[in-house]
Amino acid sequence: MKRQNWTEAEQRLMILEILKGTKSAGQVAKERGVSDSLVYRWRDKALKAISDTFSDKRKQKRQDNSTAERDRLLKIIGEQACVIDTLKKTSEMFSR
Repeated sequence: MKRQNWTEAEQRLMILEILKGTKSAGQVAKERGVSDSLVYRWRDKALKAISDTFSDKRKQKRQDNSTAERDRLLKIIGEQACVIDTLKKTSEMFSR
């Protein structure tokens, strides 16, 4: 098959036919003169885009916020542990 540049609109129409179930990928490829592998690549790309559209980005953001909060709290705990150790040593020095 000769190489042809397909517009995004043409690609969308071909993929919509497949996703609607009116035609198989092989039928679309044969009718339009496109290689089967190219049609399958377009289909996979479209399905990934659909999946990404419905993924829960808020969940990822919450996880990022949780990690940042955990790191902040661990830093505070570390600082407080140093203060406590210093106070214990100072207290021991004065209690002798």
